[in-house]
Amino acid sequence: MSRRVPLIWLVLTLLVGLDLGWRIAQWTGPALVAQSPLQSQSVKSDTSIRGTDAQIQKDLKAAYDQFEPVNSIFQKVAKAMSPSVVHINARKVSPEQGQGQEMEESGSGVVVATNHPGQYILTNNHVVADAPPRFIRVQLADGRVISPERVWTDPKADIAILKMADNAPKLVPAQMGDSDDIAVGTWVLALGSPFGLMHSVSQGIISARGRHEAGLFQDGVENQDFLQTDAAINPGNSGGPLVTLKGQIIGINTAIASQGGGSEGVGFSIPINLARWIMDQLLTNGRVNRGAMGIDLEDVESQKAEKLGLDRPKGALVTSVHPESPAMRAGLKDQDVIIRFNQNDVTDLNHLINLVSMAPIGKPAEVVIWREKKAITLQVTVGARDRVLAQVPQIPPNSAPAEPVRRPRPDSKSAGPIIQGPWGLKVRSTDSELAARLGLAENSQGAVVIEVESSSLLAKELATGDVVTAINGRRFATVRGIMEALKLAIDEVPGDKADQAKHSLEIEVIRSKPGEAAQTFVLKVDS
Repeated sequence: MSRRVPLIWLVLTLLVGLDLGWRIAQWTGPALVAQSPLQSQSVKSDTSIRGTDAQIQKDLKAAYDQFEPVNSIFQKVAKAMSPSVVHINARKVSPEQGQGQEMEESGSGVVVATNHPGQYILTNNHVVADAPPRFIRVQLADGRVISPERVWTDPKADIAILKMADNAPKLVPAQMGDSDDIAVGTWVLALGSPFGLMHSVSQGIISARGRHEAGLFQDGVENQDFLQTDAAINPGNSGGPLVTLKGQIIGINTAIASQGGGSEGVGFSIPINLARWIMDQLLTNGRVNRGAMGIDLEDVESQKAEKLGLDRPKGALVTSVHPESPAMRAGLKDQDVIIRFNQNDVTDLNHLINLVSMAPIGKPAEVVIWREKKAITLQVTVGARDRVLAQVPQIPPNSAPAEPVRRPRPDSKSAGPIIQGPWGLKVRSTDSELAARLGLAENSQGAVVIEVESSSLLAKELATGDVVTAINGRRFATVRGIMEALKLAIDEVPGDKADQAKHSLEIEVIRSKPGEAAQTFVLKVDS
């Protein structure tokens, strides 16, 4: 018995130990797994990421729900403007290259409503200049291609207006806004065909107002009061509209400031108020009748403003008043600073030029000047620019008489070769001396009339020595350009339809006689 008792206890102890070990294993297993540092962080990280992603998506949705109305506006403006924006391709004759060298220019345009019968497209002059209407192709948003019936241009503002034929498809005019009310920072869209990519849309803001581009002055663009925008504008955007989020045109895109030839966030757009005024002048008069006061101007620099007692540089400084000019009759003097014109604060010289250009001719305008450190109000009756600029200052008493303007001699060695023009004209280019005396710009040319055939329709209008300077308001760099434009203009003057008999050809001429002032006038020749 004594040997059997210990054996039983041993068996029981063994069973209890096995049971206890199994229980301990069941209890410590999870604890040992949970203590693995890598696995623990992975579990927590996955859970955290899933929670963060969900929150981000939730926040993004909430933010987009707030922005979605703005996004929708961009989409609606682009959709509303699309039918009104066109792609333009113009095949141009380049007389400067001799025998009809041709080149192509591409750009954009926008359909606009006017007070005149017909359908019209507004674009830049440089897009269609020197291209006959039949060589201009206008591609609509739906892919159809049409050509204009007639073209009016104004190089001084870089504006052109195309009239579509009566049988042209029905076009959708865009709504025009008020560029004077557009503030810096306003959201805008630029539409057009950059690099030929038709109906493209870019977005930006109005970066500045009242900008000028020196390079465009060299190209003859005198009326400069550009809106600056950072909306992407590239070659091919010229003539396209700059619009607000209301879907209203506030500018016509015309140029970029770029060192590489592409958009660098500095684009220039012609204010629609200026473009609209130019357009109305062209459609009403066939040319732009600009106003002038007969003064020479310069910008007011900081030191000059301080010397004159102005609180800051502003306005335009009068450096000379032409004799017998509207400005002289109104009492303006040298060193006056024009700070307001017709209720508009004048920012600088170019701003004043635009204001005066658009002022009604023959009507008084209120001008506020700064003289002897105080403001004075005057009334100036604005004159026609061509007449004002054609006036030559009178010879002061007791001074040596100036050498009179002489007609160029046919054998003048400095003049160019004689060119046979249309309508029985023989002409040659002006020499530098005559051009300077007539006040022609350095980069412009006049066609000096050498002979007019007696059978010509112009025989009673033109005389030997007259200088033709523009055809239908267009100026050209060479005399061949003038003659080619005259020929094309004659071809385009409609004369076979009774309802078009009112159209006429306009030839700008400078006539000078020994001892007399040179006179500028415009011949209107009916077809």
